[in-house]
Amino acid sequence: MSNQKKIRVLLVMDSLGHSTGYYVVAKGLQEAGIEVVLGGYQIPREIVDTAVEEDVDFIGYRIMDGAPDILVGRLMSLLKERGVPDIKVIVGGIIPPSMISLIKGMGVREVFTPGTRIQDIVSCVEDSK
Repeated sequence: MSNQKKIRVLLVMDSLGHSTGYYVVAKGLQEAGIEVVLGGYQIPREIVDTAVEEDVDFIGYRIMDGAPDILVGRLMSLLKERGVPDIKVIVGGIIPPSMISLIKGMGVREVFTPGTRIQDIVSCVEDSK
């Protein structure tokens, strides 16, 4: 085993419902050797606070109920304001296809919709480190 620091991912969600995918992704990342911090339901300001406190490399933001463009836009602005724009963001959940390019244009690394293979999420995280 190398001395390389493990990748740390903070997983958060915009609501408490529909959480099965959230836990499936967490388990898949952990099984791939990625350290996962389960943040649960948080608003963007709390997400940034937790990400800084936990010294994560990535934020995985599951959005099912909120307005993805508003939530992600706020998160990305707060990361920049806080001086941590190097924390990468991936988004998953129910994202209207018409919003995917808009969200990626905000600086999000990747957007994953229902049915995405766990290995694709793992590869995105590992390849982006």
